[in-house]
Amino acid sequence: MQQLKLNIAAEINDDKHTELTFTLANNSPDTIKLDKLCFTFIYARIKKTYSNAKILKQVGTYYELEPPNKVMLEGEEWQFTCIVETILNQYTDLPAGVFAVNGEELVNVEYSKADKIAARIVDMADDVEPVEISKNSRRVNCFPLPNEMVHFSGIADLSRGFALNTDGIFADSFDNAVEIERDFDGDYNLFRLSNQGIELNLIADDGLASEAYRLKIDAQKIDIWAADAAGVHNALMSLWQMAALDKINVACVEINDAPRFEWRGQHLDVARQFFSMDEVKRFINHMALYKLNKFHWHLVDDEAWRVEIKALPQLTEQITSRGYGQMVEPSYGSGAKDEGGFYSQQDMIDIVAYAAKRNIEVIPEIDIPGHCHALIKLMPELLEADDASEYTSVQGYKENCLNPALPQTYDMLDKVFCEISDIFTSEFIHIGADERAHGSWEKSPKVAELMAEYGYNSTEQVQTHFLKQVQEIADRYGKKTGAWEEASEQGDIKKDGYIVSWKGVEAGINAAERGYNVVMSPAQYCYFDMAHSTDFDEPGLTWTGGRVSLQNVYNYDPIPKDISAEIAVHFKGIQGCLWSENLYDKSIVDHQIFPRMIALSEICWVEVTHKNYADFSHDLKQYHQPMLDGLNIQYRRKDFK
Repeated sequence: MQQLKLNIAAEINDDKHTELTFTLANNSPDTIKLDKLCFTFIYARIKKTYSNAKILKQVGTYYELEPPNKVMLEGEEWQFTCIVETILNQYTDLPAGVFAVNGEELVNVEYSKADKIAARIVDMADDVEPVEISKNSRRVNCFPLPNEMVHFSGIADLSRGFALNTDGIFADSFDNAVEIERDFDGDYNLFRLSNQGIELNLIADDGLASEAYRLKIDAQKIDIWAADAAGVHNALMSLWQMAALDKINVACVEINDAPRFEWRGQHLDVARQFFSMDEVKRFINHMALYKLNKFHWHLVDDEAWRVEIKALPQLTEQITSRGYGQMVEPSYGSGAKDEGGFYSQQDMIDIVAYAAKRNIEVIPEIDIPGHCHALIKLMPELLEADDASEYTSVQGYKENCLNPALPQTYDMLDKVFCEISDIFTSEFIHIGADERAHGSWEKSPKVAELMAEYGYNSTEQVQTHFLKQVQEIADRYGKKTGAWEEASEQGDIKKDGYIVSWKGVEAGINAAERGYNVVMSPAQYCYFDMAHSTDFDEPGLTWTGGRVSLQNVYNYDPIPKDISAEIAVHFKGIQGCLWSENLYDKSIVDHQIFPRMIALSEICWVEVTHKNYADFSHDLKQYHQPMLDGLNIQYRRKDFK
C-alpha cells in the first residue's frame, strides 16, 4: 500500500465551533492517485461543513470525501477544512480509522494517536479534585470495603498452602478460586492445597443471607461461614486480596460482610468493537475479584451482529464484520479492513459456565427495535417497502428500526430468542428499547393499520405494543426482560423484569414509583466510556456535559434520601457500562475501567454510612495499587497521584 500522511490542526472559532484543518501529504517518492479519503467521525448528528472537499457518502459515523484533484505528486498536499458545530473536547473526538481509495485499491494513510493529541484544542489543566485527609483506613488490601471488620493482633503465614475442610455444598468453591487466580496476569500461587498448609474451613451457616460471609483469619486457621457458594466466593476474593502480595504476613482479622445490593453489574459492548473470548474472560475475571455479579453482554447493535443463530446462519456469515466494500460500512475507527468476529453457541455456553464459577450471571442483550442497521441491511424485509418515514438515529443511521407491524419481524425474533434462551441460564434477556429515532414508523402504512386496529394515537404506543409482543416471545421460552429506561417511559409493559436507568436518575425514580424493578446506571456516574477529566489527552466521550471522575463514581448513591421504603425496594442495584465506540484502541480499555470499576464495586457493596471517599482514595493508593501493578492492569495513573 502506498503512503499518505494526515495531520489535523484544530482551533475553536468565535462561534464556539471547532475548525479542523486537514492536511493530507504524499510523503512517498511516488505519484499517488486517490478517488476518496475515508474515515469515521464519532459525532454523526452534529453538523459539519467541509471546504475544498465533497462529501460522497455518510453512513452513521463513516464518511467518504472526494478531493478536488485525484492525483498527488511527490510532496504534494491536499488541504481542506471542516467546521464542526461543537467543541471537540478529547483527542478521541477526532477522526479515526483513516484510509484512502483509488479505484479498488486501498491506500494507507498514517494518522496516529500522537497526531491526535498534538492537535490539542484547549490547553486545559487536568481536573484535580480536592480530597480530605483519610481518617479511617481499612488497613488491609480489601476492596470493596467490608461492612464490618475487626483487627486483632498477630499475623498468619499462608505460604504453606491450605489444608481444606469443607461442607459438601462448597465442594467446588476452592477449585473455582484456583481458576480465578490462574487466569490473572502474573505469577500467583496462593490457592494451593497442602497437607502441611494452614487449616481452611468452609462452613455452612443457614443463618447468613445469600452472598453474605464471615471470614476469620488467625495464625492457626482460617474459617469461612456462608449460606451458599456465592458467599464463599466473596470471602475467598477478600482473602486473596489480603494475602496475594505477601502470603507470609497476612493480617489477622474477622470480617462480617454482606452486599448492600443484589445487583452489582458491569456491561460490555462487544458490538461496536469485537472482544475475543480471552478478552471477555479477562473482563469477567476482574469483575469476580471485586464481587460484581451481573455481566450485561451487549451483543448486537447497528454496527455488527455477534451471536450465532443456527436458524439464521446469514447473520454470522455477513454482518459480524465491517469494512470498505463490505455489507456493513466501517464505523468507530474500524478502518478499511475489520475482521470483526462473533461468538459461536459453544463460545457463549463456555462464557456462561466461566462466569458462573465466578458467581456472575450473564445477561445477553439483543437491542431492538432501533439499533438494527446491520440487521436491516441483511434482511430488508424487516422494513416495509412503502414506509416513507424519514428519520436519523443519534448514531447517524437512516434505516435502523424494525417495523413492528410486520409478522416477519416477530418470526425472526422468535428464532433468535428460541436459541439464546437455551444458551443463557439467566432468567433475563435484555431487549434494548433505547434511542428509537424520532420520525420512525410515522409514515408506515402497516403501522398506521396497526394503530387504527388498536386505537393508538402515537408511535410511542406502538413501541409499547411491540415490546409487549417481544415479552410474550420471551415468556414462551421462560425468560423475563430487561430494557433501557425508554421502555418504561412510553407506556406500561410487564413489570416482572427490570429497567436500566441510563440518561440520568429521574427515569429510574419514576420507573420505581410505577412499580418497575430498577437498576441504576446513570451515564453521569456509571458510564466508563466517558472521559475522566477535561484534559484533552484523556480518551472518552463527553456528551453528558461533564466528566465521570473516580470521585463522581464513588460519591453516587442510587437511592434518593427522601424515597419511601415501599419504593426503595424496587432499586435492585447499580451497573457500570462500558460502551466501545472509542475502544478501537484496546490499549485504553483498562484505563477507562480502572479504578472506576473498583469504586463501582464499593458503592454496590458497602452501606452508605461506611462510605468515605478520602479513606477509599488513601487505601486505593496505599494498599491496592501494588496489586493492580502485579495484575498488569493498565489503570489510570492520575488517580493514584
